[in-house]
Amino acid sequence: MAVLGVVTGLKSEAKLLTGLGFACVSTGGQAREARRKIDRLIAEGVTGLISFGIAGALSPELKTGDLVVADMVANDIGEAWQTHQPWLDALPLAIEPQGNGRKAAAIPHHAAARRTEGHSGTPPLWSSDGDLADNAQPSVRASSVTSAVRPGPAQSGPVAGVRIGAVLGLDRLLSSPAEKAEALARRGALAIDMESHHVARAAGERNLPFIVVRAISDRADEVLPAIMATFVDAEGQTKMSAVLSALLFGRVGLGQLLKAGGASKRAHQALHRCRTALAGLG
Repeated sequence: MAVLGVVTGLKSEAKLLTGLGFACVSTGGQAREARRKIDRLIAEGVTGLISFGIAGALSPELKTGDLVVADMVANDIGEAWQTHQPWLDALPLAIEPQGNGRKAAAIPHHAAARRTEGHSGTPPLWSSDGDLADNAQPSVRASSVTSAVRPGPAQSGPVAGVRIGAVLGLDRLLSSPAEKAEALARRGALAIDMESHHVARAAGERNLPFIVVRAISDRADEVLPAIMATFVDAEGQTKMSAVLSALLFGRVGLGQLLKAGGASKRAHQALHRCRTALAGLG
């Protein structure tokens, strides 16, 4: 039976897809873990790959909780991969509309968001960087190029709050609005995450279809303390010792954590709307 592999940064993102029969791995935003775990999925026989989770916005038009379905993924060395066109055509049409009446409390979300409700945790906040290729190839292979181009404007999806466009991947977090603005000006992608470029490269090398679905957790004009990148382990779980230490030594403020937690919760709620659409890919 065909099984699709899902790659997330966080365990909480993978839990949103519980019961759908996917093979899921979480990488904690760590590059070495990402490729190792993706290779394991492929060795176990998955027939396609999905990059799923939260992301940082590059486009100032995106707000927290917006969904991005990628038509292209690029990395920071001038490679780019097109996502699987049949999935790109079908998936946005199947995403549940906003405001479907589901209670927010019933939707799993990251421990960072639960902190605002009297529990524990803090947010992993993803941003990345890369160069869009001017001749991106389908997912069967990537094209290495030296020039970057600015693609056309992103398309609005058939469902409110869904955008179709390019996603960049980098193995580090972009923490300042200036960094994000520079990346947007040079590369023109909608959003950034820390897993999709690894998924795209692996899919291209193995001739597997892939798609990217990401929900915005931090806007283009928001500052993200770089220390937040250390708050998640290689399994995508919150490291409370790192969170408490950062709070104790003033490396991050409680207000920043509460704000980021709320944003993470909204992004997780948006991702939950994609369950039915993703299930239909299998």
